Amino acid sequence: MKLPNDRLLLHLARDRRRAIDPHDIYYLEATGETTLARLRPARRVRDVRALGELVPLLAPFGIVRVHRNHAVNVRHVLEVRRRRGEADWEVKLEPPVNRILPVSRMYLKKVWAAFGET
Repeated sequence: MKLPNDRLLLHLARDRRRAIDPHDIYYLEATGETTLARLRPARRVRDVRALGELVPLLAPFGIVRVHRNHAVNVRHVLEVRRRRGEADWEVKLEPPVNRILPVSRMYLKKVWAAFGET
């Protein structure tokens, strides 16, 4: 039996899962050993797995790591811009989230690659 590739299970607890559409993810945020997923429209769901474990699973859906504590869904990025008065970059997510997240130098090339830039 082939599983639908448009759904993913977030691990809410060791014995509890929630099916989501991965395209509804705006960003992921590391919170110690767990990960906070910010979903559409305004839901936040905590996954018991670490960010480093989730990002490879979500990469086929457009999730890109931008910082040691953050990953974003490139479908929901409104802008990639330099931080005010700095050499570093940041991403601004589209409404209703409107969150601004830092992009570390270590992950900047991955951000450009996700948008087809070199």
